[in-house]
Amino acid sequence: MSTMSKAEWRAQIRAQRQSVAPAAGPELARVGLDWLASLDMLAPAAAGMTACAYVSMGHEPPTAPLLEAWTAAGHTVYVPVCEPEYRLSWTLWHPGIQMAKSTLAPVMEPVGPRLSFAALGSVEAILIPALAVDTAGVRLGQGGGYYDRFLATIPALPVAAVVYAHELVAPGLLPHDFLDTRVTHALTPAGYQRCGPPLGNGNAQEP
Repeated sequence: MSTMSKAEWRAQIRAQRQSVAPAAGPELARVGLDWLASLDMLAPAAAGMTACAYVSMGHEPPTAPLLEAWTAAGHTVYVPVCEPEYRLSWTLWHPGIQMAKSTLAPVMEPVGPRLSFAALGSVEAILIPALAVDTAGVRLGQGGGYYDRFLATIPALPVAAVVYAHELVAPGLLPHDFLDTRVTHALTPAGYQRCGPPLGNGNAQEP
């Protein structure tokens, strides 16, 4: 178990990202497409998939090219809007959509109709931000609690945390508690990886 607290981990990773964070948008877009394709192989979709993702900020791994690649490939993409009481609504994303600063969190949000997760229909994949994730699925977020609350309310789905390659760490290093919801995958600009127990067909990989 880690000897550092969550606050210490967050401070360390944020400082590292400010000093060395590379521009890796095209690589992450390729990995994101590969990840969705791997999920479609497990449960083939009749048309494009529906996925939830997010708009990256600051020194996070850049998701704009990934969102554009997903929509160009025919997938439907929703991104979150922060609501009171640490809840999330979802708005349909498309290239060029108007963005506005959130009144509740230090993020940019799309302008448009806000939907509950239940109103999105059949969502096949979810992409969420993280500062670090371990190979057992423990995710270290920014500390707001929005995503842990959201994930605790939905059915079991493929959920990937997006980090840089060096932020994917061995099990037991990250502090966590009972409120933390584990993810099923990690996405980095170098590839994607199944977290936790392997899938039934052993389809864990890192391109």
